Amino acid sequence: MTKGTSSFGKKNKVVHIRCRRCGHHSFNLSKGRCAHCGFGETKKWRKYNWIKPKKLLK
Repeated sequence: MTKGTSSFGKKNKVVHIRCRRCGHHSFNLSKGRCAHCGFGETKKWRKYNWIKPKKLLK
């Protein structure tokens, strides 16, 4: 069993699709939730204090 180049050719499943709420390509089909905004798991938007706005990072 190799872990290199030959294994990467088998990665052809569609895991994430475009989210209906936020528009990002982060909706996991098997879990039924968006990794970016939390759609499918909660009515509130996914938000954590450790996530900084991109404007402050520059």
